[in-house]
Amino acid sequence: MKSSRYVYQSAQGSILRPYYQRWVWNPMLSVTPSTISPNFLTSISTLCCAVSFVLAATANSSPAAMVAASVGVFAYLSLDNMDGAHARNTGQSSRLGEFLDHWLDTLNNGFVILGACLAVGLSPFFTLLVLSTGTLAFFAVQLELRHTGVFRMGRVADIEGNTAVSGLYLLVAALGPGFFELAPVSGGPSLAVLLGSGVMGQALWTFASALWRLEDGRGDTLPLTLCLAALIVWGLLPESGSTAGVGGALLAVGFFSNPVFTSRPILGRLRGISTAVTDRFVVGVVWGATCAAAAGFAGAPGLAWAVSGLMAVLTARYAYTTTAALRDEPLVADVAPSPGEAQPPS
Repeated sequence: MKSSRYVYQSAQGSILRPYYQRWVWNPMLSVTPSTISPNFLTSISTLCCAVSFVLAATANSSPAAMVAASVGVFAYLSLDNMDGAHARNTGQSSRLGEFLDHWLDTLNNGFVILGACLAVGLSPFFTLLVLSTGTLAFFAVQLELRHTGVFRMGRVADIEGNTAVSGLYLLVAALGPGFFELAPVSGGPSLAVLLGSGVMGQALWTFASALWRLEDGRGDTLPLTLCLAALIVWGLLPESGSTAGVGGALLAVGFFSNPVFTSRPILGRLRGISTAVTDRFVVGVVWGATCAAAAGFAGAPGLAWAVSGLMAVLTARYAYTTTAALRDEPLVADVAPSPGEAQPPS
């Protein structure tokens, strides 16, 4: 696909962004060679995020591993916010760059949420609730970009959230995960549950705000909402809490629901294609598996993992076909920076 017009505008009101730009990102950009591809920065940021998740999920609360996970999240946060500025500074903006930046964040969103929930010891079902609301918020932001051409984030959004997770890992390293099992009020919810509830509240606010600003396209949220609803219903089944492996499999399906369904607004914007048919197919598969589990199907754990495998294949397919379609497009220059963003070095 070739287009003579490519417009991207970012409107971010982040509280922390100006401070990071002044004291961290701009100084780093000033010494970043122009020969380094912005897409390389994007890829390294995702690697940092994935490694931080693995450390948080498998470290058994080792202080050193949790500190490394904290550094990984902060590295992801920084590189993910530097790649776009570096592309503009060096004249390397492209549709492929936007695809990699936003689409890889469909994975990073899951890595950050799952890592944080596992680090503080939230149950698989509560983690699924947090992951689902975070996925809805991410989708809504991309849907707004699809229909308005503006990537809009509020005062408290991804930068603040990733900073909080980086700090959370440091607290786990210093205090241990048991600290978050404590309840501020006797008989009340634990700190971990309160933190998770706060994240869900913020995510739902982001979701609702983005939809409120939209004039068209609200119905595109339906397939993802139906998919996540099926997972929650499945997680509520009595067998899900007593059968080993179901909780993890449902989280795997939830993780891949973001790249599968959020490909709809991303690919609609960048390639003018629709994934609606595939979305409906996936919703049917997930709800069919949920109904089978509700009917007492003995192979429910295996079925859940099979569904997650299907969604992983779709994720890989979207990545491959879109990268192949966009990689030979010429670079473009009409991409508006965010207010206060780094300018080309003098």
